Amino acid sequence: MIDLLKKSRIFEGLEESVLKKIAGFSKLETHKSEVTLITEDSDDNYDLFILVKGRVKIFVSSKFFGDDAETKKEVYTVAQGENFGEMSSVVKKRRSASAVTVSESEVIRIDGKKFSSFISKDRDSGFEILKRICESLYDRIENSNFMLRNFLI
Repeated sequence: MIDLLKKSRIFEGLEESVLKKIAGFSKLETHKSEVTLITEDSDDNYDLFILVKGRVKIFVSSKFFGDDAETKKEVYTVAQGENFGEMSSVVKKRRSASAVTVSESEVIRIDGKKFSSFISKDRDSGFEILKRICESLYDRIENSNFMLRNFLI
């Protein structure tokens, strides 16, 4: 598990002792295609995921925009080594999108409650991890802004 965590953008370069703690509340899961890992607007768990193998797409639903006929719009495709579900794992708020496997996939599921507790207690490691989460969110927001500009212009 530690070797898999090392390949993740948010845990890359962290000390092995820190990765060992995180591995203690993480598990490797294999899912078939079309499995929903995160459901939009849900607050039943705050787990963080890292894609090890396969493809996962992130969707938002039109039902939250008052659309009578619900449609799902893809907003992002997760690449191997990338994380998803991180916002809820940190702020403990409802999920802002759904995550669905597109092919057979392996993910690391990190217990959100234990992860949140860890980054609160180990402030040095927690700061580094949160900084990397912010960097990945920045990249996604920058990409979204680019797409939105193209849509509006």
